[in-house]
Amino acid sequence: MARGYFYNEVLPSAAMIAVELSNVVVSILFKAASSKGLSYNIFVPYGYVLATLVLLPLAFFFARKTVLPPLNFPFISRICLLGVVGYT
Repeated sequence: MARGYFYNEVLPSAAMIAVELSNVVVSILFKAASSKGLSYNIFVPYGYVLATLVLLPLAFFFARKTVLPPLNFPFISRICLLGVVGYT
């Protein structure tokens, strides 16, 4: 019972808070870097490199044991629709 409550209630809220905190940290870092003269075009690749260095080990640590679903047309169309909605 407690495990289900954690996965259904606590974990999504904690994930949303973590994402918002990371957005605030990135904004603060960008403000500090741009006031020192760092260009936005340089800051973005640095952010991608840092994110890669943080997330790549996590991908190996939380490796899936199950087989991924096949890439059929409905699944790909949902991904494309999600990308269009996110872009707008």
